[in-house]
Amino acid sequence: MVVHQQIDSTHAWALRLIEQAESEEIVLPTTMAVAGQQEHGHGRAGRLWESPPGGLYLSWIAAGLDAPTIASLPMVAAAAVHTAISALGIDRAEIKWPNDILVGGRKLAGLLVHSRLGVTNWVTVGIGINIDRAPTIRDGSTTRAVSIADLVPNGDFLSWSEILIRIIAEELRAGVTSPGEHVARWREHLHHRSGDEMIVRGADGSQARGRFAGLTGEGHLRLVIDGVERVFSSGDVIE
Repeated sequence: MVVHQQIDSTHAWALRLIEQAESEEIVLPTTMAVAGQQEHGHGRAGRLWESPPGGLYLSWIAAGLDAPTIASLPMVAAAAVHTAISALGIDRAEIKWPNDILVGGRKLAGLLVHSRLGVTNWVTVGIGINIDRAPTIRDGSTTRAVSIADLVPNGDFLSWSEILIRIIAEELRAGVTSPGEHVARWREHLHHRSGDEMIVRGADGSQARGRFAGLTGEGHLRLVIDGVERVFSSGDVIE
């Protein structure tokens, strides 16, 4: 684990570490970069991930995972964060597809998984959790934010962060070894119900309105639009 008080972004740091490991032929152990503030947090579809003081920002970096394990990692990681948040006594957390954590419909945490396949497969899991404050969400969705401090009566930034980091690390380690249980937990705590109306923004920025029809075996979103089912492998539910 490497801890930064402030950094450009843990994701950018992770990419620099990966480049160094490859160029110097270093066998890199599983690593976690943690920061208390990011200047240029990296969000989905290249958007800015607002990362002010009062949040916990981390990137988990692993090498050598096989392609099926990497494919399951968005679900495994969301389940890991859900388990960690639940350990603080928050029992109403749900997962918004693909892997945001909501409590009472408000966003508490977000995740983003990046992978690079090659001679060595690399993967990073970026996680942001609102601890002491709930920042304004600027991704165009109607979701508002909430923080741990809003939900848990006793504790402080350091104690909450230590618990979250420890459990997330443990759950990710277990999840990449045996992802089945974690994927099942991801499905169990999904926020959406069959027939829910939703708007999905695709990776190309286009929007589609339809009704939730469930998930594929790979965790992709099934949306019925004017009687025709469409499958989204990536994107954002914005309403």
